[in-house]
Amino acid sequence: MNFKSVLATGLITTTLFGATTTTHAQTKHFTDVPSGHWSENSINFLNDKGIVSGYGDGIFGFGDNVTRGQVASIMARYFNLKDNESQKISFNDIKNHMFENSIKAVTQAGIMVGDGSDKFRPDDTLTRYEMAVILKHAFNLEVKKGTPFNDVPNNHWAREAIKALYSNGVTDGVGPYEYGGKFNVTREQFATFMYKSIFKDQNPTPEQEQQNNANKLKHVAEENGFFLNDLRYTYNPYGKEGNPTSNIMDLFIQDGSVWETKMLIHNDVSAVEKPIKEFLNILTPTQGDELLKIIRSEGPIHEELELDRRTVVIERYQTLSVLFGYKK
Repeated sequence: MNFKSVLATGLITTTLFGATTTTHAQTKHFTDVPSGHWSENSINFLNDKGIVSGYGDGIFGFGDNVTRGQVASIMARYFNLKDNESQKISFNDIKNHMFENSIKAVTQAGIMVGDGSDKFRPDDTLTRYEMAVILKHAFNLEVKKGTPFNDVPNNHWAREAIKALYSNGVTDGVGPYEYGGKFNVTREQFATFMYKSIFKDQNPTPEQEQQNNANKLKHVAEENGFFLNDLRYTYNPYGKEGNPTSNIMDLFIQDGSVWETKMLIHNDVSAVEKPIKEFLNILTPTQGDELLKIIRSEGPIHEELELDRRTVVIERYQTLSVLFGYKK
């Protein structure tokens, strides 16, 4: 189904993820959304357009799960949908609910459905399976290729929707071969999925993403005092003229090897922890913090992980090496 994208201007209703109020659209900065987080741009964009709001007092509700009722409100607002009473909606659990009109509107438009037992379950948390079906229907996402996920049965009701989202760069899943359909969707995750669905034609190709990552890594390196040293970026506390024996870390970015990025840490990790954390958030955006904990730990000499569709190898010899494979 085709829906007309109408972004409200002037006086708008701002229910998203919160109660219904009338206010002037304006840019807001949520105090609980970490600066530089992978969801920040998506949240701010949707907030600027009056599509999402928070709990008030600058709180977005970062980390909280999003409910089916809240998602109905988001979709109704984005597509400017109203309950036109053209189709009788008989869910027995939405009467007098704060999102009742939005639920009726998105159901009439075919964006969302109930659970087949006269219930909509407005206060239930949205799952990744449900998210895929909703966004596929709402944004007409086409299936362009298969997926690598081995946890979605061939006859599953959300399989085609998951393929559509993956085809359009909306989601990579929760691992290289795992979609995680039963997992809950958080508020920041849904904002990001929706943003990527809106701009599906602008999602980067793998080659563009690699180049974008390379540019980001170089920028972070330069901002944190690394200097270009042949084919790598090097950090030495004494600068470029310092004795090479004082080099703390080398960063190789797409140097022609089988690895997209290589981090070689020769000395104290704590001396370069800030840039390392930034590098990890670029290369493994959803699992950067966890990977940093692993790097800090005294693990096995050789460790191989699958994170954000990458193979990550950690080798603990005289030099601590962290090797990042290309995205699968």
